[in-house]
Amino acid sequence: MRAYALIPARSGSRGLPDKNILPIDGHPLLAYSAAFAKLIPVERAILSTDSPHYAGIGRAYGAEAPVLRGAAASTDTAMEEDILADLDATLPAAGIKLPDVWVWLKPTCPFRDPRAVEQALALLRDRPELDSVRIVSEADARLHRVNADGFLEPLLPEWDPARSKMRRSEFPKVYQPFNLEVFRHEGWRARGSLFMGRRIHPIVLPRITGLDVDDADGFEIIRALIESRPRPDIVARHIHLPPRAP
Repeated sequence: MRAYALIPARSGSRGLPDKNILPIDGHPLLAYSAAFAKLIPVERAILSTDSPHYAGIGRAYGAEAPVLRGAAASTDTAMEEDILADLDATLPAAGIKLPDVWVWLKPTCPFRDPRAVEQALALLRDRPELDSVRIVSEADARLHRVNADGFLEPLLPEWDPARSKMRRSEFPKVYQPFNLEVFRHEGWRARGSLFMGRRIHPIVLPRITGLDVDDADGFEIIRALIESRPRPDIVARHIHLPPRAP
């Protein structure tokens, strides 16, 4: 089973410009994904980017950037399946065989455990009925939204309308599903936007693995954790440092 790591790093983020290369502890954010890729059993680490500058950074930290991402996969509305379609077309043209399995390493989620990826790859190898594996973390189901009148209302029907507060244990367990994905490339070809399929095996990790740089606040929280000295044990166990800046 041929497995590649994929580091998706578009340059055109509007919410937090250049978030994929913002510096944390002396390294651009995407360098942490490149460092992690060296710890897991994959044949290659491919950086998918539309930016020659990002490509140079990725190469300096050990990732391959054989081609630049095309325009259709680089817009604000492009989805994962668009990136996969781009790779499906461009990697063979660059002389690179497509993988059986992708390990999707978002630069914005730097806290990971290589053992979970090893477990995910073993599951896909040994259980052909599985479509994919998702590394997830437990979340809180007691979410609210703002209704049309501007007031808070519970998102889920499990909330008792006669109560102002409820215990978390009164709700079903829910999970943040965007920490890390491991899936078959053929799933994209067969199912398009449902490329991860429906038979998705979960691996539950600590909540720190669900932290994501989505805005300036998220970046500052993650930077504070990584740059803390001494690092708390949970941080030290889930961050994998690049070599000193090349």
